[in-house]
Amino acid sequence: MSMIKTLFASSYPNRPPFFFWYPRGTTKSEKKLLFKIDFFILTYGCLAYFTKWLDQANLSNAYVSGMKEDLKMYGTEYNLAVTCFQVGTIIGGIPSNLLLTWVRPRYLLPGAEFLWAILTVATYKVTSYNQLYPIRFFIGFLEGSSFVGIQYVLGSWYKRTELGKRTAIFSCAAYVGTMVSGYLQSAVLKALPGTHGIAAWRWVFIIEGCMTIFVAIYGFIFFPDTPEQTTAFYFSKDEVKRVKERLIEDGREPKGEFSWNMFGRVLGTWQLYVLTILWMFWNTTVGKVANTVMQLWLKSDKQHKWSLYQVNNIPTAINGWNIVMIMAANIYVDATGRRMVVVVANLIMLLLGTILLIAWNIPLGLKIVSYMFAGTDGPLSPLYMSWANILCSNDSQLRALTIAIMNSCGAALTTIIQQFLYPVTDAPKYKKGFPASLGFIGGMCIWVFVVRGFEIRALRRKVEGEEVEVGSTSGSGSEVVESGKEGVVGVSVVGKS
Repeated sequence: MSMIKTLFASSYPNRPPFFFWYPRGTTKSEKKLLFKIDFFILTYGCLAYFTKWLDQANLSNAYVSGMKEDLKMYGTEYNLAVTCFQVGTIIGGIPSNLLLTWVRPRYLLPGAEFLWAILTVATYKVTSYNQLYPIRFFIGFLEGSSFVGIQYVLGSWYKRTELGKRTAIFSCAAYVGTMVSGYLQSAVLKALPGTHGIAAWRWVFIIEGCMTIFVAIYGFIFFPDTPEQTTAFYFSKDEVKRVKERLIEDGREPKGEFSWNMFGRVLGTWQLYVLTILWMFWNTTVGKVANTVMQLWLKSDKQHKWSLYQVNNIPTAINGWNIVMIMAANIYVDATGRRMVVVVANLIMLLLGTILLIAWNIPLGLKIVSYMFAGTDGPLSPLYMSWANILCSNDSQLRALTIAIMNSCGAALTTIIQQFLYPVTDAPKYKKGFPASLGFIGGMCIWVFVVRGFEIRALRRKVEGEEVEVGSTSGSGSEVVESGKEGVVGVSVVGKS
């Protein structure tokens, strides 16, 4: 019982009273500073991630709204287009996140977004799926910077009691983007069918690309970089000093400079491997393809008649449900530190939904619930990413590389799963995909306890004041567990001289 209690205990040795947004005792000046940080980081971050997911969802919606017929995509061409995008994302994320420790995020992230916006607009001109493939690859390469880059910036600004909620808000932008894509597709189908000789699904790419250009311009002007680099006009000198002090108080002062020996240093840490495997498990759920598989089920359903508008819009219920669950889960974890309680509850929901999809022959209402439960992977994304930011707090390169490699390896696995386990030709029952996802969720149920075990070990060694050598193979670094002023643990990797 004591082991179970420890596994599910708060990760805060000195747990604060429950709070919603600001911990009790936060000063007025601190609230003002946090408001500025929240507003300018989250507005750009959420808008950038929103447009990224709007683009991804638009391809799925375009496929069921005329692209399939216009480009003669009657086989696995759609899956290949998705694969090209995913390969670009896998390749693009790691170098872009490394550059963020050297190049100002205000230039790198909006610059990549501006370029993918141009390619998105160009998509409306494609006349065959062979033209679509390279465009999707380069869009994916550029979009690869968005998620991991903004996660890195979020982890650079916030204390651990603040990070989960902000990461959750950022993650919600993906679901809002997917939802809006369905509504945008429906609106364009109704308002612009064939206007100026352009099919409605092509108009969606034009409109979305133009929206993305405006977001990129906003980022160039207002995104604040990181606390060490910021020259944002809306921060006073005292506020710039304070944002750095806050991280020191939290035991999360960033260290490490851009250098070639950082690869050996990072490879000698446990965080890289343990967290990457966790993220790869997360990328195997039905949630990665939930909207698409539900759309294809609705389109192929012979027992009920669904309009094209319903096919595009009903699956957005998955996104709305995820948004509610993401915010509730991460507000609770930020306030209590009891991450494992929420993670296990979410995993039970994923297991139940996936089992129901495998059963398949169930009432209509229960089937819709099964898609929603199997697609409720959203809360785990900010929970896992904020966990990674905390466990890699004190080394900028470790944090940047770990987050990027986590995402690239996860995207690589998603690509393989979508190509071989969720081809559109297997819709709607996905007799290989659903059982495989169930097995991977079972593996994730075990692995979260492995990650928690490493966290508990770090907490104990912090109390004991030990310095533990790691990376015996590479001999490149040592793990140092440090205590912050608030009684919480930070784990850093310090390279040997």
